[in-house]
Amino acid sequence: MRNIWSYITLQASHRKQVLFLMIFVSLVYLFNFGVNDIWTPNESFYAESVREMFESNNFLDIFYNYEPRYNKPPLTYWSMALSAGVFGLNEFSLRLPILLMGLGSIWLTYLIGKILYGEKAGLYAMIMMAFSLQLLAVKQYASPEMPLTFFFTLTMYWFLKGYQNERFNYILLSYLALGLTVLTKGYPYIIVIGGIIGSYILWDNWGHWKQLLKKVGFLRLHIGIPLVTLIGLSWIIYMYIQDGQEFWTVYKRETFDRAFTRESNGLKPFFYWEVMTWTIIPYSITFFFALIYWLVNWRRMKEVAFQMSWFLVMLVIFTIAKGKIPTYFIQAHPALILLIVPLVMELKVKGFGRFLWNFSFGISAPILIAFAFYYLNGTNSSIALYLLPITAIGIFLIWLINPKTPDCNIMMPFGVMALFSLTLSSYFPEMEKFRPYDEIGEVINTNPDIGKDTPIYIENTLIHNIPFYAKREAIRDFNADMLGDISGAKLILIKSENLSDYPNFEKLWSGLIYDFPSESQFFKFVMACIAAENGDYSKFA
Repeated sequence: MRNIWSYITLQASHRKQVLFLMIFVSLVYLFNFGVNDIWTPNESFYAESVREMFESNNFLDIFYNYEPRYNKPPLTYWSMALSAGVFGLNEFSLRLPILLMGLGSIWLTYLIGKILYGEKAGLYAMIMMAFSLQLLAVKQYASPEMPLTFFFTLTMYWFLKGYQNERFNYILLSYLALGLTVLTKGYPYIIVIGGIIGSYILWDNWGHWKQLLKKVGFLRLHIGIPLVTLIGLSWIIYMYIQDGQEFWTVYKRETFDRAFTRESNGLKPFFYWEVMTWTIIPYSITFFFALIYWLVNWRRMKEVAFQMSWFLVMLVIFTIAKGKIPTYFIQAHPALILLIVPLVMELKVKGFGRFLWNFSFGISAPILIAFAFYYLNGTNSSIALYLLPITAIGIFLIWLINPKTPDCNIMMPFGVMALFSLTLSSYFPEMEKFRPYDEIGEVINTNPDIGKDTPIYIENTLIHNIPFYAKREAIRDFNADMLGDISGAKLILIKSENLSDYPNFEKLWSGLIYDFPSESQFFKFVMACIAAENGDYSKFA
């Protein structure tokens, strides 16, 4: 028991402590990880494209719903396909590489913290990264955000290691990682990461111009740029040679145009400031305290030049960009956390400032605990599950009555957030009664009267994961007026109130489906499920 307590209080030997934390985080991440059907819409694009890769035995040309999908580069698809090839085509295998790259991102954040400030700092960085709110959300579904975060952070790690040790072999590895970053999300990330590294080198060598030129020369850009281009743009070049302007029009729209030329509702200069208020909960308020501290103590800011460059360049670029989505800022998580770490190690503030510092660690816990109780009550969960938020209360009270040491401040939110994550995940299996997509697929695919080439028509919308489970093309926005335009067997998914518009049809299945285009707004979907558990089905059709 004493040994376990030493791990919980960060008193174990460093190597054992790191191993314990990584195992614990991995177990929390894996809890109910593969129980849910493919989420709509984003995960559906990747899952169905991988299914069609195996169906066609073509892993270079990407198709979704039997139409070319040029929107994103292929590395996320390929990692999912590799996993599916080993473990079978199912929800768990498709998400497994996403989870592993999430764990890899946590590990890389630890390594960067260790390089910058030592072993204990790396440990703190790992802990804060592990259960940040948005990272917990995106590890649950297959999409490019987690692979992008992994390769982005890998690029930054190898660069920092090479730069500080003046070892070009590490810089070379950073070029390889940057190429894979581009192969995950697109060429704009050459600008983003190049901007971060360039700003940091300029800042680090400001006023020492000969040294600056020497550092730039050390990067050997004449080797790095062609290498990044060869890896990162290889698929783009292949697709352009094959499909020409048709490919380029779509790809350009999804990358350059989305960032700089698409219509928007304005600059929204505070969009990502708002995102930062919650994206790394339970440490978001602590980040703002740290940021204000570094701005006030600007003469010391060179101590955090690396992560400050990372944060500021991303903030400026993505604020200027017209397309704004909260997940775009996940790649800044390590930077936000690493701005906190040196203050955790040694913050020389007393009085009210010290109170605010400690308060920033504690403020999220009561809110998370209250929501956990509300969630369990709304979902009519087992009484036993209430032990999770009750334990969280105990952790919070222990923190409240004890001295606010760095270890205590870091571990209390970590423990509460882990229990909060387990509380939410405990309902995932029950949630599937409102997500009957695999059930629909089974009804279709086990019916001998339905041919494999018979498409499924979906009334007035497209449910994006239906092609994956039905294993056929889904034709969107169908209505009864179009019946005369199609011949042969007709397989149609309609709302029950419109059943009278389709006389002489046999009913194969009926049930509830979420009546909103996206489950990616997860908390909105959770609230709809809670309402449905209590008899309000207004969000379902």
